[in-house]
Amino acid sequence: MKHIHIVGCPRSGTTLMMELMSACFQHDQSCDHEISIFEPSPDNIDLYISKKPTDILHIKHIFERDPNLFVIYLVRDPRAVFTSKHHSNRDIYFCNYKIWKKCDLAAESFEGHPRFLTIRYEDLVEKPDACQKAIATQFEFLQEQHQFSEYHKFAKPPEDALKAMEGLRPVNSASLDKWKQHLPRVKEQLQRNPTLTSDLIRRGYEPSKNWEQILKNTDATVFPCRYPEKDNPLKEGEKALRMWWRSKRYLRQHKL
Repeated sequence: MKHIHIVGCPRSGTTLMMELMSACFQHDQSCDHEISIFEPSPDNIDLYISKKPTDILHIKHIFERDPNLFVIYLVRDPRAVFTSKHHSNRDIYFCNYKIWKKCDLAAESFEGHPRFLTIRYEDLVEKPDACQKAIATQFEFLQEQHQFSEYHKFAKPPEDALKAMEGLRPVNSASLDKWKQHLPRVKEQLQRNPTLTSDLIRRGYEPSKNWEQILKNTDATVFPCRYPEKDNPLKEGEKALRMWWRSKRYLRQHKL
């Protein structure tokens, strides 16, 4: 069984990509909104599609060993990521630059691998059909049945996906500059993380550091966020051990 798994920093468009893939490419089964790669997958099917954003942090060991695992990584302007709020709690920001950076560093180790494909969220919403062709070219076993630009006519998202996407509608780029409505948050994250600008340049979101001028007359403000700014070493150690065991179990289940 071939397995396509969609990952990326939370709030980077992984839910949209999941619904696009499910609606527009032929496949046997897809997960219900979100499931970890380490959970048991269906038997006796040819193609399964799933997504779990932060699995990008934990899949290196199994990805290297599993020739039937294909990964799509969504990357998005970090300013849009850490100024995004989730429907479940509009009073706090969902992500921060720190988790975006962790995911992007993890993705770097896979770049260039034939079973790994990076898609920019900005390209996806501005040129959905071109992104679809890029995916079909990279993963030649896929068969198109609808165009990404028309996915809303055929998609049947579960309730959780509808909430995350705030409804079913055509792919559009209306949200790309919304981060500019949150400049106090942007300035605070930049002050806390000076490498933000170099990442924006590296990923092609800015040509230089001149973009920082937009923050010149803005006061940095600390806001509550779902992700902490500092890691808990004990919790991180426990998570690493848990993921190591889950990776070992995955390899046993897949006879790898």
